Amino acid sequence: MRTITAAAAAALVALPFVPLSSAAEAVSGLPMGWSSRSLGCSVSEASVRQAADALAPLAPLGYRYVIVDDCWLAPQRASGALAPDPARFPGGIKALADYVHGKGLKLGLSLSAGTKACAGGGPGSYKSEAADAAQVKEWGVDYVKYDWCNIPTADFPGRNVQQIAQTLYPPMRQALGGDVVFAMNNEDGSTVPWLWGKDAGATTWRTNVYNRPIADAYATMVDIWEFNQLRAEYAGPGSWADPDLIQAGRGGMTDTEYRTQVTLWAVGAAPLILQADPAKAPPAIVANPKVIAVDQDTLGAHGRLVKSDGWYHVVSKPLAGGDRAIVLFNESDRAATISTRIGGSRYRVEELWSGAVSSSAGELAAQVPAHGALLYRVSESREQAPPLVTFEADPPRFLGEDRPSVLEPGRTGEIVTRVTNTGATGRLRDLEVTAAAPQGWQVTARTPARKSRLDGGETFTVTWAVTPPADAALQNHALTFSLGGQSATAVVTVAKAPGAGRTYLSDLAWTSVKNYFGPVEKDTSNGERAAGDGRPITIEGVTYPKGLGTHSPAEIEYYAGGRCSTVEFQAGIDDEVGAAGSAGFEVWADGGRVAYSGLLTGAMPARKVTASIEGARYIRLVATNGGDNATSDHADFADATITCK
Repeated sequence: MRTITAAAAAALVALPFVPLSSAAEAVSGLPMGWSSRSLGCSVSEASVRQAADALAPLAPLGYRYVIVDDCWLAPQRASGALAPDPARFPGGIKALADYVHGKGLKLGLSLSAGTKACAGGGPGSYKSEAADAAQVKEWGVDYVKYDWCNIPTADFPGRNVQQIAQTLYPPMRQALGGDVVFAMNNEDGSTVPWLWGKDAGATTWRTNVYNRPIADAYATMVDIWEFNQLRAEYAGPGSWADPDLIQAGRGGMTDTEYRTQVTLWAVGAAPLILQADPAKAPPAIVANPKVIAVDQDTLGAHGRLVKSDGWYHVVSKPLAGGDRAIVLFNESDRAATISTRIGGSRYRVEELWSGAVSSSAGELAAQVPAHGALLYRVSESREQAPPLVTFEADPPRFLGEDRPSVLEPGRTGEIVTRVTNTGATGRLRDLEVTAAAPQGWQVTARTPARKSRLDGGETFTVTWAVTPPADAALQNHALTFSLGGQSATAVVTVAKAPGAGRTYLSDLAWTSVKNYFGPVEKDTSNGERAAGDGRPITIEGVTYPKGLGTHSPAEIEYYAGGRCSTVEFQAGIDDEVGAAGSAGFEVWADGGRVAYSGLLTGAMPARKVTASIEGARYIRLVATNGGDNATSDHADFADATITCK
């Protein structure tokens, strides 16, 4: 680590903050490529070359940057200059850059604005910006990810984090010049890079303030997108918001969720940088040229929310030439129809993932799968395409319904499909809806499934009798309905309501469960780790042979089918944690709380809870944290029963 004198620090602080937007604009195009982040410090010259080989086929689509993210530096400088780690990169960075360039690609490296690199133990660029910039340019580096790690804040008395960042970032950008991508990775939200990143010359600036890499998980991805969307007003051509890496191919999300991430990043004009091995990134998701064209549109605009009601979002992005990209994003856990008004003319509407082309007189609507997003390119046109059709299977009964419909084994239920002539640019003729179900299921139309014509704005509804077999698995199942070349899928849950009389809840299958430490245990306490590690449920010396052992906060949900009346249990903190721990015990019937135990601690006896659940389709047992540390909150629902008709 190098030190800096007080006089030098004062001189650095006094440097003027010079706008550098011209430098950012010198790099044309929003960067796309691959990052070695998943490899961590196992990254090597060989693995980077292998990634370059796999990325090369995607280069014509724009994936050109091969970015080495940390752990490439030697622990110490060599005669004051940066040097690659001799074990990981024995051939050197210049040879690696030549190899990457030979593939038609470009090389990126990470540097740190502080005294050390973020990982791997190499030196930072603090007070060596000009020399380090010259070094990486001499090697042939085309992209610098400038990290915010190991910042010597003590050298900047009286300056806040934002002011320090505004002091440290511009010198590196100026030294690199405008022909190198400058990815400002100061993800610490206190530096608020969106307010000044463009003036600092940043090609991209991070908006993910998690202070850790993006997780390969749907909920985290959505959180990051929502935060990124709040910064849309600051992004634009030459200086774009960066919500972090594309996760497709890593395995933590479904294909639908990965497609959603690429869609949201594309409409947000975000860098499309792959984190998975390029050979494992699914081409159908990361290599759709029409979706990439939206991301790379020369207008460089960041899409804006035009409609949102919590779960359902509409984002619109202007495109060069007058077209628009419109996203319908369903954040919820159930398929839902999302609609928006696109204007008062006649429009060509192309859904870019499916390639379906239709026309509309001003309305756009579609049923969007749970966690899914549809991406449309909309243009004014008199093209004679068929009218836009909204085809729905099992639409929610009310706005915000976030649960699949339920069918019981061997019992007949109903599913509805709806066809609407949304486009209203012509009459639809000779419609027929057909159904496909898993083997052993019975699906029969109760109302006519054919219609000779459907005028603009009209809806055609079919009611279907659906019977799962008596031995149907208690899980989600897909029913597919078809209309010409279109399809709509209803995801339904097969669940069984408790039988008549009084039943222990620990003898039933729950429909969903959440628990803080370890799994919820049946008929034992919660042992915090592997299933089956609990002890007999015991509260203040009283042992209960039946019940549910949880660790709050916890939720356990059961299907009641509207045929049950009462839930009862003894609530308390298990003796295995002594007098420690505290929790509240609740019962919820559908959307409302119907019973609460009050706060119970480990020093209190069990308290009986009785809840009326008449008519409820679902009931939930909830253990809430008592307001202290949750470490000892082993919350027991002892002798928990449900009484049904």
